[in-house]
Amino acid sequence: MVPWKEIGEELAPALYDGHMGRPGFPVHILIKALFLESWFGLSDPELEEQTLDRISFQKFLEVNDRSDIPDETTVCRFRAKLCDLHAENELFEVVQNMIDEHGLRVNKGTIVDATIVDAPKGRKREDGTNTRDKDAGFTKKNGKNFHGYKIHAGEDIKGHFIENVIVTSATTPDCEAFDDLTKDEKKAAFGDKAHINKEKKRKFRKRGIFWGVLDRAASGHPLSNKQKKDNRQKSSVRSRVEHPFAWMKRTMNFRGVRFRGLRKNTFHLTLVCAAYNIKRMVSILSMA
Repeated sequence: MVPWKEIGEELAPALYDGHMGRPGFPVHILIKALFLESWFGLSDPELEEQTLDRISFQKFLEVNDRSDIPDETTVCRFRAKLCDLHAENELFEVVQNMIDEHGLRVNKGTIVDATIVDAPKGRKREDGTNTRDKDAGFTKKNGKNFHGYKIHAGEDIKGHFIENVIVTSATTPDCEAFDDLTKDEKKAAFGDKAHINKEKKRKFRKRGIFWGVLDRAASGHPLSNKQKKDNRQKSSVRSRVEHPFAWMKRTMNFRGVRFRGLRKNTFHLTLVCAAYNIKRMVSILSMA
């Protein structure tokens, strides 16, 4: 269902110029390797080991003998090159186009939400410095402290696909990514109470866009019965945003960041979201 070779052909000109020569492995094979890592939560060494062991991996990567298996260094360097080129946006867009070609996009509204991705807090060195990732940040949720990054996602109202991705430090408030995730929306925008904004509410309604952000009680001003009823109706749609995050963390064994720095983790986390979309697309088409 996925045109891997076409994807590789699109990326190849940007990856390798005439002076560098061609890589030892076809580009589409290395792209497949990166998606395998995302689907199964594997590191580069684990991918090499699993490919040696699993016939299914070997078939997917078109392996005929051991020399056809990309080693961990090859995959690592290939990822670094894509990261330097900011190629995660192109890969994500390619997947979105596949979803459109199969007629699976809903286009009836956007649900906005964010999830925290843990990163190691680091340790103190003898000289007083710390090994902590400087681009990662601290935040507090439900009384617990977290350190890492945030995936801000805009998803369709059925909760099937992630349509937009923004990666930030965990210190970034959820509401800051709302405008970018809904800038092209023309029908409806849903979100939890963290996205409450009266000015945005007026602007959205003026543009004829349904405002689906939940209301929050203010001090001394409890919610009316109508507001409570509206919240229940909005929540029945907004809650679907949890499905992709749950699928990534449980089915795809996605636990936390694997790299240091915002640039590398933006590439990695965007690729994980694209991998989820492919997995979801195949799942829906197989049930049709």
